[in-house]
Amino acid sequence: MSGLQQGKEFIVQVKDDANFVETLVMVDKYIFKNPHESIFPIFEGYIHNYLQLFWNPEENKVYEDIGLMPYGPDEEGNLRRFMPIRDDINFILFPDSVIDLQPDSGC
Repeated sequence: MSGLQQGKEFIVQVKDDANFVETLVMVDKYIFKNPHESIFPIFEGYIHNYLQLFWNPEENKVYEDIGLMPYGPDEEGNLRRFMPIRDDINFILFPDSVIDLQPDSGC
């Protein structure tokens, strides 16, 4: 299992009009089926899912202290098309997009 230092990658399939929150729900579904794949102590009473770490449901936005790099492929397949998820949580993700998330460690 990779830790935060090495990064962890989850590849999930979502419907064509999925947004960031719906995509994190799919990551959580994967983790519930494969808890050994999680880099966080899911099920130990503190963290119940990835969604709670990155999305503020009261304000319906990504937490301010989260590093967010959301890109989709351009015409050549390079990840250069920025997705404004922080400004619009309901932004529909580009096909084959990649979202890098970095929670603030509090250091």
